[in-house]
Amino acid sequence: MEETDPDICGAKTRDGNPCERPAGWGTEKTEGRCKQHGGKAGRPPKHGRYAATRSESLQEKIQEYREDPDPAEMWDELAVLRGVLQEWLSDMDGVTEDDVGVLLDLQNAIRRTLDSINKIQTRSALTAAEVEYLQARVADLFKTYVPKEERDAAIRELREAIGPDGPRMN
Repeated sequence: MEETDPDICGAKTRDGNPCERPAGWGTEKTEGRCKQHGGKAGRPPKHGRYAATRSESLQEKIQEYREDPDPAEMWDELAVLRGVLQEWLSDMDGVTEDDVGVLLDLQNAIRRTLDSINKIQTRSALTAAEVEYLQARVADLFKTYVPKEERDAAIRELREAIGPDGPRMN
């Protein structure tokens, strides 16, 4: 059995041969691996969804967002963006080309967030065509199921319930 030099990495490369890079740099030795194959940490870094551990505060935040009853609520994000923009503007002494880029990026982020909020809010709203269709269906139902002598009173009561600004909730 061939002995490996402790000063040489020795990890397998993609082609299956042992890596021949030095196992450390300078005077520091790194558990028998080069920087490419684990370096100081002793193993290649793992991150993202495959990380073995996460900080406790990150785990708590993730759990908090998972339990959010209204995950589409974006008012806090909008407030943060507006606050950052105001802070950034108040700290400006002079305007540079980089400052203009940051300003435009923040304004675009605010606009996109507002667009998202608007889309979420209008997702459940009826279109004008849908309202018109419902009105026609209600009229048909009145003609079919409400006796002629009671129709005017029923329509009047329905109009009072709906009102000029939409339905009233009692």
